[in-house]
Amino acid sequence: MRRILGILMVVSAASTALAAPTFFVVPNSYPNSGVTNDLAWQTAVGSFNEWDFDDVPAGEHVASVSGAPVSVQLGGLGGESGNPEVFAGGWDSGGGATYGTIYQHALLNVDQQGLVHGDLVFQFAVPNAGIGAWLFDDGNLTTESFVLEVTEVGGTVYTSPVLDSGNGNANFVEGFLGVVSTAGITEARFRVVDAATGSAVGRGFELDHLQIGTLNPTIPAPGAILLGTLGAGLVGWLRRRRAL
Repeated sequence: MRRILGILMVVSAASTALAAPTFFVVPNSYPNSGVTNDLAWQTAVGSFNEWDFDDVPAGEHVASVSGAPVSVQLGGLGGESGNPEVFAGGWDSGGGATYGTIYQHALLNVDQQGLVHGDLVFQFAVPNAGIGAWLFDDGNLTTESFVLEVTEVGGTVYTSPVLDSGNGNANFVEGFLGVVSTAGITEARFRVVDAATGSAVGRGFELDHLQIGTLNPTIPAPGAILLGTLGAGLVGWLRRRRAL
């Protein structure tokens, strides 16, 4: 029996390891912005959909992603309430607008009362295989960086390394930040942090070219498949042993 318990503990650990997400943190080079920063994420996630928000009127507050079971709200510093505003930018062309990664309309982390929030939050009615987006530092006098915090099926929370272009400039496309998960993601938070300290801050930023992967919720994570297979085999073995 101890041997059996040991096997199940090893498989359980393997299941957890298999479920750990992979982050894609791709800062822009200075002074140019590259449109290829998201290609590695796209290859890893496979099937995905993309939204650039250019068809949403400026000033409108977005509560859900069009055509997808995804709700959008604000959180972190400033409170867990409100929805982001669609901002029509006077984008700095040197910061990447001419490359199309942040262009025309984008999501701004400001609610209906004009309050800035630290997190831009996406919640999924159906767990998905990944999420990614381009992020723009909107500070006039300060430089910001970003992290992506995701919650997987089962409730485990993971946080990405910091996305920082390293150029020291405000009003700049910091780059692409994304994640891919085999277990499925139920929530994703794009969080603005101070570039020097890494602490969460309530400063403005924009998110554009949102990309969301797909995941069939009837297909369990690889770890769950392995655990289920071994579990079924173990039950059969115990039954045969009792019959002897």
